[in-house]
Parts: sequence; C-alpha cells; structure tokens
Amino acid sequence: MKLVKILSDSVQIRTNLSEFKNIRINDLLEVSDGWVKLVTMVTGLMDTDSEERLGEEDFLGEITGIKTIDCTIIGSLKNGRFVKAIDEYPTTSVEITPISVAEFEEMLKNDSHGFCVGKYAAYDCAAVVDGNRFYQRHACIVGNTGCGKSETVAKILEETAKLPGANLVVFDIHGEYSQLSYASNIRIGEEFPFPVWMFGFQEIVTNILKIREESATTVMTALRKAYYRVCPEGKENKPVYFDYVSLIAEMEAMDNHVDHTGEYYKTGDKAGKPKMTKGEYNGKLTSVVNLLKDRIMDSRYDFLFVEEPQSYLYEVMEAVLGTDKPVKNIDLSGIPHDVALPIIGVISRLIFDIQRMQDMDHIRPVTIVCDEAHVYIPDNFQLSASQRRMVEVFEDIAKEGRKFGITLFPATQRPSELNRTIVAQCANFIVGKLNNENDKTLIKGMLPDGDDKIIDSVTMFNPGEVLIIGDAVPIPLKIKVELAKERPVSRTIDFWDVWSRETDADIAELVDRYL
Repeated sequence: MKLVKILSDSVQIRTNLSEFKNIRINDLLEVSDGWVKLVTMVTGLMDTDSEERLGEEDFLGEITGIKTIDCTIIGSLKNGRFVKAIDEYPTTSVEITPISVAEFEEMLKNDSHGFCVGKYAAYDCAAVVDGNRFYQRHACIVGNTGCGKSETVAKILEETAKLPGANLVVFDIHGEYSQLSYASNIRIGEEFPFPVWMFGFQEIVTNILKIREESATTVMTALRKAYYRVCPEGKENKPVYFDYVSLIAEMEAMDNHVDHTGEYYKTGDKAGKPKMTKGEYNGKLTSVVNLLKDRIMDSRYDFLFVEEPQSYLYEVMEAVLGTDKPVKNIDLSGIPHDVALPIIGVISRLIFDIQRMQDMDHIRPVTIVCDEAHVYIPDNFQLSASQRRMVEVFEDIAKEGRKFGITLFPATQRPSELNRTIVAQCANFIVGKLNNENDKTLIKGMLPDGDDKIIDSVTMFNPGEVLIIGDAVPIPLKIKVELAKERPVSRTIDFWDVWSRETDADIAELVDRYL
C-alpha cells in the first residue's frame, strides 16, 4: 500500500488487490501518519493493470494486481472525535485502515441536543441532527419529486413537535400535512376565511384585481381615491379593514359622475335645466368596476369577502403564532393558486414584522417551512412588481431573520429555480435523489470543498435516502430516513392501478364548483 497523492481535499492510494479486496464506494478510511488523522470517503476505484494481467492469472493463486483508490477528505479526528476542520495534513508515510462500525460510533459521539432522523446507511447507527445548529440558521431540503422530501419533513416536524415550546409554521400548498395530530391545521377557505382587506391596498390591486399600476395610471388614481374615501385610516401595505362593497359603490359613482357646468339650457325640452359634463373618470372605470364585481361574485373567492372586523387580524395571528400546538399548518390546498401565493407573502410579512417587535429577552423563535418554495420564491429577474415584493420579504428573512428569531426551511424539487439569496443563506442542506445537472451544480456551488464531490452520489439514491450536509450533522454520509409515526398525505397517484378499475366522475359538479 502506498499513498500516491495528497491534495487539500482528496487523497489517492495505490494498493494490491488483496489488501483492500472488500473496499467499496462510500466506505470510510482513516489516513494517519501517527500525528495527523484524516477521515476520507472512497469515491473511485480502478484496477490499474487489469488489461496487462488478463488471461495470465492463475485463478487459484493470490491476486497480486494493483488498484488505485480515490478518496475525498471529509474531516479529521481530534482526540478520537470527528471534526470537519482540517488543520494539518499527514506526510506521505501513512497507515491507511478502514473505519469499523464501533470506531464510527465512537468518533461521532457528542453532547449536543437534537433529534434522530434515521440511520447512516453504511454503518446502521443513529443519525443525529443538532437541533440548535439546524434551526439557528436556514436549512433547505431538495430532491426530485417522489424522492421522499415530504416524509423527511414530516419526520423532522414530528421530532421537533416533542419540544414544549416548539414553534413552526408550514405553508402547505397540497394539504400533505393537514392530518398531523401535533399540528393545528389552518385550512384557508370556507373553514378559515382570509378577508380581502388583509392584503393591504397594493396587494389587492396587483394580486386580486391583477392590475399593473404602471400601465393603468388613471384607474390606479381612481382606485386609490376610492380606497381612502372608504378607509381614511388605510395604509398601502398594511391590513386595515374596509368595506369592499363600499369600494365598488365609490368606483361606480366615479364612473358615472357628471359635473354641473354652471350654465342652463335656455330653449327646447331641457329649457331651465342645468348643463352637465362628464366627470374626470366618467366612463373610464367601467371595466375595473366590472372586475370588482366579478371577483365578489366568483364562488371560488368567497372566502375573501366574508365580513370580518379589524379584530379578526388578532385571531389570524394568534392562530399562526399562538401556543396551542407546536406546528401550525397553513393549508392552502382548497383555494385558487393565484391567491394562495399572495396569502403566503402576506402571512410571512406579518410574522416577520411581529417577530421584529418582540422583546429580545423573551423572544419565541419561529421557523417557516416553505413547501414547493421555488413556486413563490423564484430566482427570476422577470418578476412582476407584486412577485418581487413577496420575494423581498423572504430575502429579508434570509438576511436578517436570524437576529429576530425567525428562520426558513424551504423544500423544493428544483433548487436551480429557487431564489439565490435564500439558497446562499442556508447553512444546512438535506439532499435527496437529484438527477438534473443544473440542480446538482447549484448545490455543489454552495458547499465547502470536499462536500461538493459527494453530491454526485445522490443520483443513485432510493426514496427516503438523503445526505445532510452542514453544521447540524457531524459527517456528510448517506442516511436512511426513518418514517414518522404520522405520515404526510401522499399525493402520488398510481395511474395504472386506478385505470385498471372502472371509475366515474361527475363532470357537471366539477364545472359548477369551478364557476
């Protein structure tokens, strides 16, 4: 055995075929010169003279060929404990030995408080995540659809919910976590209305009415005038109560308004009657008035127009940030997608603003779990003004939230489409099966040298297998995630099995619900 090459992040070993005949990819080796001990992971194996020996070996004799083992340095041993820091490197005169199960368990022992997420695949021992390091800074879970992201999130939620003061808010677009007993399910819609005034004037215009301010100056001026007439205490970006029907009435009045010229008709049928002229907005607001009416008449948006007073804001935030249950699941599966995303932005902004006002000596930290995060926190320079405002909320949380006890835990199947600022601020990554090269490249770019090389292995992962890379785990090895006792509601449909049965659907009823 001979150490051929040592670099800052890798080593290369040459050995005869019998010395490490059972070595496999992902096995751990200790490389030590007696003073410095490196922990390395096998990433490549090559039989360097197999072609020369082809047909020449006695199959009964000892295998004497040479093979090359490529390894990535993942850390070092200090007083028998694994650390990611590498202060020194060994000389080329080293002893290389496989790390046994007992040695692996011993080198990972620590006194940190956290939770067990599963077992290390190669060593069948508990994989413990440091709770403080995981939640103190932002974390991100990524992987292809069907790789087990929801199961992993459910396991983490279940373990965290055992803490009496846990405080997590989940934005659940598909209703996957709605049945968890330790979570209060806030199902936005008929069960839990979200009155339109809670959006604030700007969000109502852009996300409910879909009006672009820059291209509808006259309409925007009229809407702003009408809004402040029915809501004198109103604020552009704050949830202040107003009566939506009164807003429609004001806009209709402006659309029909005529002014007296000061003159009178002297002859004809109108003799003695005042002469009138069209008002400033006469006839110019008909389309937006119709739009205002259409929204309130569309049954899909009924939950936006439930009459609730200003005090309802306190009820909403008590439900979202209260202490009733450790996890608050914002279930958005029952409402139209075009308003679900703005609601996420509104609630996130409210949480962030309220957290910033808390007494730092008695602050109650909160983590926001963002399901399908790439949908509403995209990395796209072509965003509309309203989308940009929502993204900025999450960017502010990513950059400043930790100081105010608020962190993010986004989950996405397309990390390359997720906002770069969010990804860059994450200290921990949970990586499931990933095939897309752009996605893998992005994750590699966020990781320290050495850790990035092991990302290539996730292409061959099975559902429920992940890498956890970052401050919260001692070593970046494949983990088999243990299923939570309460599992998420799966949205995976077995097409072939369903098609094998005769099925029927009341299309007319579905159309009625749509209308």
